[in-house]
Amino acid sequence: MGFLKKLFGGGEPKKYVDTQGVYFYVECANCGSRVRVRADKQHDLQNADGGYEWHKTIVDSRCFRRMQTVVQLDSNFQMTSHEITGGRFMTEAEYLAAEEAEKRAKAVAEAKESANEAEEDA
Repeated sequence: MGFLKKLFGGGEPKKYVDTQGVYFYVECANCGSRVRVRADKQHDLQNADGGYEWHKTIVDSRCFRRMQTVVQLDSNFQMTSHEITGGRFMTEAEYLAAEEAEKRAKAVAEAKESANEAEEDA
């Protein structure tokens, strides 16, 4: 039976793990929009003093202001220092919590709008 599951892909779906990317999360100081940015380990990072350095101009999709960043990483691709103008770095947990809160707020607003429309139709 185990052979058939392996052959036909039964069981739990496999989760994709990106081993070539390093992710950064930033928030625009002007409009508050959040951006998730991926840096490719092979192509985007520069060797620097036993670690890596990443220079990037990030632009959000709301106000299109530029956020200049410089990030220092150790040899394990962990952030050791960072600079940003026009925004702030966030942790992944902060980013995910803010995204989830925004989804919940949008769902509540849509539910209220639907209730108001139903009330008007009645």
